[in-house]
Amino acid sequence: RAATVGHIGTILDRHLGRSVSDPYIVMRLLRQLGTSNRPVNFANLLACLRKHNLEQDVYHASIAITACRKSCAWDIALLTLVESASARVELDTITYNAAVSACEKG
Repeated sequence: RAATVGHIGTILDRHLGRSVSDPYIVMRLLRQLGTSNRPVNFANLLACLRKHNLEQDVYHASIAITACRKSCAWDIALLTLVESASARVELDTITYNAAVSACEKG
């Protein structure tokens, strides 16, 4: 079952105090979501990061887009790419290649 933005937000709220001292909290959440094989979870996590004004970086975007590629979810990959760029995340070649690959598979 896909985790909703609200559910992911609740998890973030629980760990928000630690997130300042623990820069890897989002990476751990991304890894946990990765086991679900549902790219919408990644998109929802990134939306929560934006909602909570937490930093989103190229690694978060790359992990999310790669999950989309593996699941042939080209539409979510492109949405993630656009939203990451809008959030002023400095995307790299790996991220763009993952998005292109997701579109090829989709």
